Amino acid sequence: MEDFIAIDFETANSNAYSPCSVGIAKFENGILVDSFYSLINPEQEFDGMNIFVHGIYPEDVKNAPTYKEIYPKIEKWISGKLVVSHSGFDRNVLTKSAAYYNVPPIDINFFDTLTLSRRLIPGVQHGLSQMVDYYHLDGINKFHNALEDAKACGLIAVSLSKQFSDSSILELITNAGYKSFGKISSDEYIPFALHKSSAAPAKLLSVDDILTREKIHKTDISNMYIKDKNIAFTGKLQSMTRDEAKAIVTSLGATFQKNVTLKTNILVVGLEDPRVVGPDGKSNKIKKAEQINSKTNNIEVIDEKEFIQFISK
Repeated sequence: MEDFIAIDFETANSNAYSPCSVGIAKFENGILVDSFYSLINPEQEFDGMNIFVHGIYPEDVKNAPTYKEIYPKIEKWISGKLVVSHSGFDRNVLTKSAAYYNVPPIDINFFDTLTLSRRLIPGVQHGLSQMVDYYHLDGINKFHNALEDAKACGLIAVSLSKQFSDSSILELITNAGYKSFGKISSDEYIPFALHKSSAAPAKLLSVDDILTREKIHKTDISNMYIKDKNIAFTGKLQSMTRDEAKAIVTSLGATFQKNVTLKTNILVVGLEDPRVVGPDGKSNKIKKAEQINSKTNNIEVIDEKEFIQFISK
């Protein structure tokens, strides 16, 4: 099995260029051999909902390095390497932070365990914690800690390879129908895409790009995962407003739903306000989806990172 690096970021607010921590896990021949973790001073205000999720406060990062200061260490860990994350969110943090802090994009090859697990293991929930439970992975006890999430992502990649009896990650992804690894460099972005998609390098499509009508109309809607699906949202989205989400969903050939119904295909879960949802952390829409899934299992419940991955293809 190829050596690879798993990476995860937590952010201070809805800006992808506001990383407040980074976790990196190094795997050699399927074994975790080394790791790196650091708090990051985002030099921006923290959103209360983000703090609720990851537990990092402004005072915690007061003396931490800025992204520009820690960039050389991150570059040393991942430059020229095969990098895995659980969705495109963390790669978006890398590219957006590079632009914001005026540092060169780090050249990497990449794949992600979210799209792979969806492709290879249908019919289950594919969030990071759900996949950890699915594979009964030991030693991962705290989610939304950047290092723990990076380790979990790497272990999921190894587990996928073992489950499907592939001797290499490249064999795993090609057997799953992907052309090859994705690629990020200073002048191009090659997506982690299925064979039926165009193999030509494409400009990096970020959430900010998607929010413009010009970009939406240039998107190949016919290949969109969300096309013809009914999509509802609950909680606060970090990367866009609810109206912007509605515009994206509609423009990409899906139907925006205000409420969860029997026709709902996807429920996107943002940050839930504990003062609203109560001690169980579940909104009424989540409870409704769970009730429907107990009989039909037709609703895919995903987080915002996964939604971004869907609309970024």
